[in-house]
Amino acid sequence: MSANRIAVYGHRGRFSSRIVSVLIASDAHITVLYRPGSDISNLPARVPKIEVDVLDQDALVAALQNINIVLSLVGDEGVSREFGFVSAIPRTNVKLFTHCPPPSVPSDLGLRYGEDGMAIPLLKKKEQVQEATRQAGIPLTVVLIANFAEFTLGSIVMGIDIEGNRLLYTGNAAIEKASMCTVEYVAAAYVSIFTTSPIAEISNRAIGLVELAPTGEDIATALQKKHGKKPKIFRQSIEKVNEQFSDRLKSDMSALAPAWYYRKLWGTGELTSLLGSDIWDLRSYKKATLDDLIVERKVGSYRDLSLVLPHLEEAMFH
Repeated sequence: MSANRIAVYGHRGRFSSRIVSVLIASDAHITVLYRPGSDISNLPARVPKIEVDVLDQDALVAALQNINIVLSLVGDEGVSREFGFVSAIPRTNVKLFTHCPPPSVPSDLGLRYGEDGMAIPLLKKKEQVQEATRQAGIPLTVVLIANFAEFTLGSIVMGIDIEGNRLLYTGNAAIEKASMCTVEYVAAAYVSIFTTSPIAEISNRAIGLVELAPTGEDIATALQKKHGKKPKIFRQSIEKVNEQFSDRLKSDMSALAPAWYYRKLWGTGELTSLLGSDIWDLRSYKKATLDDLIVERKVGSYRDLSLVLPHLEEAMFH
């Protein structure tokens, strides 16, 4: 089976950099597109690299001439530039554009969100990119993950405090699943999905990824195993979370509003249901467990949240 020729845009993010590294290590045909001034020193010399302003249509069309799949992994600040691909791809031989919405988004990776989620500017912008792609007649594949494990367990944003042995149940989070994937699993899935799969088989799909899906009670059990005592449990109603989400959106702390929204998704079961039924399973991959990630504390770190930690602590654990 012939390998696909893949262009990746967005190679420096906290998680996207790892995904790109694993794609390159797979010996797939990878070309890295990067904007002027971007640091490419971490990329192997053997990997083709093209400096391009993706809003320069002629330059982008030229960069994509030998490409049949474009993977966009840009972070928050790069979402608007994705419209450059939507304009350029119809003038190329690209057969598939992969844009994948967020939570915590380190890149374009995440869920599709409903009306409440569209109140978050970043999520609305990503939805607009997807709609523009469809309107342009470009085959689109969306990779859906609920959350990165590094976000869910490596920060307290979802109400899980491993070191402090505290746990916040939002709504029915005690019995609903907190679906998640480690970045290593997502990277392996990208290799499996995109490097050799026939493009016709993966086009126009919303592909879900789930590595593990523990309930809140499962997480509580893992915390007890780690600390030798039960975690301190806090509870918030969905009504309270909705109220605080709305308040945060209107405040000077609006950047924190998604934290309330993501916890609501867990508490209502939508964190799992929004993944859909088209789940890509890496059967030969050794999946992480709660023992690995919580008890043995092997979960990777998330971004530094020290500046906003007091606000999150006050809202969740008081």
